[in-house]
Amino acid sequence: MLRTTALLPGIKRKHPQSHITWLVDGESLDLLDNNPLIDRVLGYSFEDILTLLVEQFDVLISLDKEPPSTSLATMVKSANKFGFGMNDCGNLIPFNKEAEYAYQLGVDDDLKFIQNRMTYQEIIYQTADIEYQRDGYLFQLEEIHKETASRFFQEKTIDRTRPAIGLNTGSGVKFETKQWPPENYLRLIALIDDKLKANTFLLGGKRETELNRHLETASQSVVFNTGNDNSLLEFAGFLSMMDIVVSSDTLGMHLALAQGKKVVALFGPTCPQEIDLFGQGTKLFAGVDCSPCYKQTCPDMTCMDNITPEQVFDEIKKLI
Repeated sequence: MLRTTALLPGIKRKHPQSHITWLVDGESLDLLDNNPLIDRVLGYSFEDILTLLVEQFDVLISLDKEPPSTSLATMVKSANKFGFGMNDCGNLIPFNKEAEYAYQLGVDDDLKFIQNRMTYQEIIYQTADIEYQRDGYLFQLEEIHKETASRFFQEKTIDRTRPAIGLNTGSGVKFETKQWPPENYLRLIALIDDKLKANTFLLGGKRETELNRHLETASQSVVFNTGNDNSLLEFAGFLSMMDIVVSSDTLGMHLALAQGKKVVALFGPTCPQEIDLFGQGTKLFAGVDCSPCYKQTCPDMTCMDNITPEQVFDEIKKLI
């Protein structure tokens, strides 16, 4: 959802007088708070869906390929539809010819994994039939959501003159295969402390509670655990305090990019070419024979294991 906000400036260029309604999962609602180009945000509640089915829209853009989204997009009344819907047999269909390339990416592994060189933003701009001008994420974080991070820095008496390196240790909910090994994080923490004299921070959500606690206690170097009970926007607040963020292809990476942070992004099972870092960092991709694969589990995790702490550290040094 967050990376799709890059489409908003293009919509406003094409339809400057438009009133934009955005439908989003409840867990992502907070990420659209105070977005200056969105007029109305709706969730997938019964009441909101009933409202959408009654209203008439001039343009509908449906970028999600999952059945709940495509079925609703098919039913909503709109004079012009872009993206994906559902046919009478319950199958995914492209609404418009410009969406056919994005459709093929979902069914042709060779096209998606090897041939494609378009970023996600280029793909959705093409799907929506809007001119692409490399617009970045559109995300605004209020000062109130940075207060937890600010208090943490004060309570820990953290030296703000030293670079702040954030390690977003999670792999997301869907892909365990994005997980970088804990021993690699421990080695990276030691390198940062020994050679850069920077402050290192552990970032993550509830799923990373045990991992981050292990890294904090097992590390021979000082590392700051920012906690795992922060709200989504408080987590973004911690990211806002970082100079560099190390992350696999997860929400943390996108939130860091959305706030203009420098990023070292680690790729294994997913396609690095689809991610635009907008000149804010570097991508590391081992490129083993079996990757990218988009598999959710893997017995050996070769692709992520082959990205070494030394490689990540070298990229951090370049960005400082």
